[in-house]
Amino acid sequence: NHGGYLRPVANITRGQIAKQVSVAAGFGDDPGPQIYTDVPTTQTFFPYINRLTNRGLVGGYPCGGPNEPCDSLNRPYFRPGANATRGQVAKIDANAAGYSDTPGAQQYEVVLPGSTFYDFIWRLSERGLVNGYPCGGSREQCGCGSLPDFRPSANATAGQARTSVANRFSPACHCSTASPTHC
Repeated sequence: NHGGYLRPVANITRGQIAKQVSVAAGFGDDPGPQIYTDVPTTQTFFPYINRLTNRGLVGGYPCGGPNEPCDSLNRPYFRPGANATRGQVAKIDANAAGYSDTPGAQQYEVVLPGSTFYDFIWRLSERGLVNGYPCGGSREQCGCGSLPDFRPSANATAGQARTSVANRFSPACHCSTASPTHC
């Protein structure tokens, strides 16, 4: 069968999550001109990436790194085909939702206050929109507080991203990673 189907355990890319969040949030504004060297106006995810960037919700990587030469305008790279991490998905979701409340106490073992994605993960977790992995699991170590682990640097799966986006932007459909296809 050549029909489309969901792959909930496949990793989600930065371009795919940009599209999911942009569409779910109802962002339909003019994407404007090309911002990133690797996201020309003909690129599949161009309008979604630009809409999020124009709103200050996502950013890219400076040109000049390995295999990312600067173009004549020194535009950054977005890396739309790169896997998105759980921390990046949390940041995009929380920013698109407009959450800006001041984070409280630490909720996850390895997501320390002041770390890159702490605020975003805290904001979503506080609302019950995301969760972590129990302390003592196959990849988790228990610290002093026996907090769960969020794995912010792990690649996000399509099912995890879909769950996070659906829980935030479709509140009547509160789903879990165990059954993300019901949303």
